[in-house]
Amino acid sequence: MTMQSKDLILSTGTFPPSGSRDLGIIYGISCISTNFIRDTLASVRNITIGGELTSYSDMLRTGVAKAEERLREEAVRLNADGVYAVKIATPQITTGAAEIIMYGTAFIYV
Repeated sequence: MTMQSKDLILSTGTFPPSGSRDLGIIYGISCISTNFIRDTLASVRNITIGGELTSYSDMLRTGVAKAEERLREEAVRLNADGVYAVKIATPQITTGAAEIIMYGTAFIYV
């Protein structure tokens, strides 16, 4: 069975699954920039109406999905059965962008 034909296990648990061997820390990164029109509309909404800034929520949702996709691709590359201790970090490396890093420890059942 190839990795593409089975589901990877992703877990936020901090201990490796029983009967597994660690393959090391892996990560998926996504960096999505904002744009002038979206920023302007969000600023106007924030000042005048309030409420959720859906364009930014959508941007972050896309960024998280892309980071997870890249984490899974790295796990497949290593022929892993899954990733445990999965975490998400959102450092700020530049103004006007959303940076998302999803990382964890890849494992394989032995």
